Amino acid sequence: MIKKIGIPSNNVLHANPRFGTNYVDYVQKNYIDGLTNAGALPVILPIAQPELAKAYVDIVDALVFVGGQDVSPEYFGEEPHLKLAEIDRGRDAFEIALVAEAIRQEKPIFGICRGLQIINVALGGTLYQDLPSQYHTLTVKHDQYPTKWYMPTHHLVVKSDSWLNGVINENTLVNSFHHQAAKNLAAGLTLDATSTDGVVEAFSDENRRIYAVQWHPEMLLMGQVPEAQALFNAFVGKI
Repeated sequence: MIKKIGIPSNNVLHANPRFGTNYVDYVQKNYIDGLTNAGALPVILPIAQPELAKAYVDIVDALVFVGGQDVSPEYFGEEPHLKLAEIDRGRDAFEIALVAEAIRQEKPIFGICRGLQIINVALGGTLYQDLPSQYHTLTVKHDQYPTKWYMPTHHLVVKSDSWLNGVINENTLVNSFHHQAAKNLAAGLTLDATSTDGVVEAFSDENRRIYAVQWHPEMLLMGQVPEAQALFNAFVGKI
């Protein structure tokens, strides 16, 4: 039976030339492609009240949390840093509720970029609100703009045997578009990979079937990077 994977959406918060004041919920097509190519059925979940999390998790077999805004520091006990970018408290609250409900229902979770960060925060971990000003041993460019999003730019350092075995290794290059990052990992999470300057790039928890990466495999699909589709395949294989 085909596996149904819920993707909590992002939303447009500002009027813009494309949509005007139609504040749409959306998910980038490349996430859909990665899951569809892995044999799964993506189901987009619009942002909703946290109390609806159970109803949404009921109808899917797993969740994939995707990129987007900064995570509000209120959820890990800090005041907003001067370099904090845009937040969406409604999205944060809904996704934190989804993480808790998916764990309660014992359904797998995969986080990508912001998805990694919100999972860590939902479980009690913390974040760097702004890597360039808060991470004092930074030597890697973690926001590769203006380099194209589908082009890998930096290496990984593998820290443990994990679900990523056979998908990535220390010769693997990944892309990078973030200024926040996991700081203290929540209890129960295992560090799977870092960048060469030590920033968290992947973690997991096999007991609760939680998996997360900081880079953007959905973007790498456009560059025909083989590890990108292999990552989606590996997650769908966990369901």
